[in-house]
Amino acid sequence: MNIAVLYTKLTSYFMACMRHDVSKTGNVYHVYRYEPSNEAPFDLKSEKGIKIFNNGNENAKTLLSNLKKFNPDIIYVSGWTNKKYKIISKYFMKNNIPTILGMDNQWKGNIRQHLAGLMSPIVIKPYFSHIWIPGAPQYRFAKKLGFKDVNIFTGLYCAANNLFGKISQKKFNRQLLFVGRLVDHKGIKVFLNVLKSFINEDALSFKVHFVGNGPLSKEIPKHELITHSNFVNPDKLPLLMKDAGFLILPSLYEAWGVVIHEAVTAGLPIITTHQTGAASEFVVNNENGFIYNAHDKLELKKSIINSFNLSENQYLKMSSKSKQLSNLNSLDKWSSTLNDIIEKG
Repeated sequence: MNIAVLYTKLTSYFMACMRHDVSKTGNVYHVYRYEPSNEAPFDLKSEKGIKIFNNGNENAKTLLSNLKKFNPDIIYVSGWTNKKYKIISKYFMKNNIPTILGMDNQWKGNIRQHLAGLMSPIVIKPYFSHIWIPGAPQYRFAKKLGFKDVNIFTGLYCAANNLFGKISQKKFNRQLLFVGRLVDHKGIKVFLNVLKSFINEDALSFKVHFVGNGPLSKEIPKHELITHSNFVNPDKLPLLMKDAGFLILPSLYEAWGVVIHEAVTAGLPIITTHQTGAASEFVVNNENGFIYNAHDKLELKKSIINSFNLSENQYLKMSSKSKQLSNLNSLDKWSSTLNDIIEKG
């Protein structure tokens, strides 16, 4: 089968999903994305079964002509705001080719989302036959946009379980691991304030490892137990999670958070917020981690204290539960979902 993918910023985890599908089915992908910025520390390249094109300067007519030659059996579009991609999608939808909208917006019930639901018969539904979402936090929004249950699919974002699944936690390393951009919406300021309170009380008795870059990196406290790595290649991340303690994702808002799935697949217990989408699927409070309100510093501090009051046996039970929950999605399920859409049309 020929699969066309229209992206703005292609991600390493989506690449892993396509790579697995190629190995499993022999499908061929043509991926159109906007050229990565010069600030990007890595770039994704074409490989067997996956051809990547930079198309930021191409108009819709040229892109459509290229895709007609490719003759896709299905179109996947990341988001509904790109006018050029919508023109492409509408053409193929009229020609009875399944067109999938990828969406990760959680349902918030605000005015903007209600308007999107009202305008969907004009600005969304004429362009897309199916919608693919990460999970439960997006489901109600998909319904509000007018998609029927039979055309709504979950499991859009998936960790590379073939890599992270090889990692396990053999001991309780008293450490918090953060992986992601060091920006405000990730809850970094709240987390740093809590860390500083531990330092001021001379009570920082656990390690903290920040992995990622961003404007808030300069605010990380200087302390012998706190380390910062600007960047780690995605293929090095699984090993970084070996005996890594707890993953912490303190986001004020996180549409999903694939790093949560990656971490539980590696057997890491989690500290995260109710506002993090992936927590709804991969974290059970007090069973494989702790979930708190993103804006509550005291609740975060309590979660951290509770995590390091665990015995090693309790920690390893949490790790086992994370491994169990990680199986709720997999590369095989991702591939099966995509191919089911193609076959059923």
